[in-house]
Amino acid sequence: MILTIALTISMVSSVMAQTIDEFFNEFKDKPNVEYLDIPKAMMGLAAGSLKENNRSDLIKKIDSIRILSIENDNQLKTQFEQGVKALSKEGYEQMVNSNDEGEKAQILVKTKGNTVTEMLVISIDGDECALVHICGKIRPEDIQKLQDIAH
Repeated sequence: MILTIALTISMVSSVMAQTIDEFFNEFKDKPNVEYLDIPKAMMGLAAGSLKENNRSDLIKKIDSIRILSIENDNQLKTQFEQGVKALSKEGYEQMVNSNDEGEKAQILVKTKGNTVTEMLVISIDGDECALVHICGKIRPEDIQKLQDIAH
């Protein structure tokens, strides 16, 4: 009986707590999924090609960006939504949580002092969903600059 309880607890905890890396690994190689991993070296190349110093300085503060995007696959979208619910958000603070007319968006940050070390952007809209994971050393005031670059 003790063994059964221990196995049940371990199965439930493994289903419930999924790390960011496990989440990306679960989805990145599936059909209808676009996955992009931009490492520090590529970020440096991008920073060097920008003429605007404020954008170049901001990009130099980013260590990596990973993007996972799913379009036109309802089964995978459902799995994505379930995975987001099971995603371990320990250590993250919620910056934005929006649920407007079926469009869900969530921005979570992990900080060390006054510096954002990780940012998660989760978006679920119609038949599309995406997860963006940004790592680096970003000041809160730089987040607006980051949004400007994305647009």
